[in-house]
Amino acid sequence: MHIHERNREKKRLGTLMLKSPMKVYAAFGELGKKVYADGALSKKHKELTALAVAVSQNCFD
Repeated sequence: MHIHERNREKKRLGTLMLKSPMKVYAAFGELGKKVYADGALSKKHKELTALAVAVSQNCFD
């Protein structure tokens, strides 16, 4: 699957999950916003740390 097709599919599935009556997906999204909010560490430093971990673990998706 081409990267653009994969991104379209992720967006389509994300939209479907947000419309779901189940609150788990929305709650997970809110958790992500809180995790990456500025605090003791800036959002930028948290994102760079997450990127470093992903690269070190070969986790690119």
